[in-house]
Amino acid sequence: MKRIRVFEMAILAILSAGCAFGQSATAQAPRFKATGIQKAQMQKPATNPAPANNLYGLSADFAVTPFPFGQNSDGFDRWPCRGRDSTNPDCPTIGNPSVTFPTGGEVLGSSHYVWSFAACDANQPQSTYTPCGQTETIYEDDTNDATDDLIYTLVVTQVQNGKTVQIANSGITDFAGPNPFGSLPGFSIVIYGDQNFGTLGQTGKNNGNCAASYNYPVSWPTITYPYVVAGNKTCVDPVPGLATITATTEIATPTYKVTGSTATVKFAAKYKLAQKWSIWLQ
Repeated sequence: MKRIRVFEMAILAILSAGCAFGQSATAQAPRFKATGIQKAQMQKPATNPAPANNLYGLSADFAVTPFPFGQNSDGFDRWPCRGRDSTNPDCPTIGNPSVTFPTGGEVLGSSHYVWSFAACDANQPQSTYTPCGQTETIYEDDTNDATDDLIYTLVVTQVQNGKTVQIANSGITDFAGPNPFGSLPGFSIVIYGDQNFGTLGQTGKNNGNCAASYNYPVSWPTITYPYVVAGNKTCVDPVPGLATITATTEIATPTYKVTGSTATVKFAAKYKLAQKWSIWLQ
């Protein structure tokens, strides 16, 4: 049985969502998450034109994970953590002296370029998934599209013996159907999740950190979200040196092909953002 980790989403209120990155002998709820951050200043001069409808990349990092420091009382990670609002019980205060954490702020893990190869090398089975860091991609959604689906893919590659190979592949994640951020202009979205690299001692397609399908093919006509469409890639174990991370966020129209009580999907992207960066395993 394959163990699945999934994205979850939070924007004002927390929404469930998903993505799969790892496998082991016991199935587990996915752990990846996303959070919306409202801008502190929303007013814009009327003379300024609005930006073109699109997704705009703000930053992308591999950062320190809160694992194994535990979770907040609501079950969410210690960070990222938004500035306080009526639906966000996390991080109510900040600073010294302590003050109410103002809207517009965000606590994130500290990002680094150089990482421990030994800590990130998941070349053996893990009864409990042990990440070495956390991916964080931040973008602004100005699509005004709350009808099409929000989907996300994260791929990590290395060049080994002159050949580009994959050491992680999330598959295509459909978070929760229609894009929950499309009707909320002025929000930035953080998608983040714990990560290590390699096979977890498994072989073949969708092994280790190359995610298998989750809740897919989908049930029909009632689709269960989140679901993940496997990339059908074969992960290899990492080696010391450069690793390149590519996160692709899309607002896309799904088309379902129904067979009996299940369906497969094809996505037609309307808006697409690729965020790419590198880390060094030492």
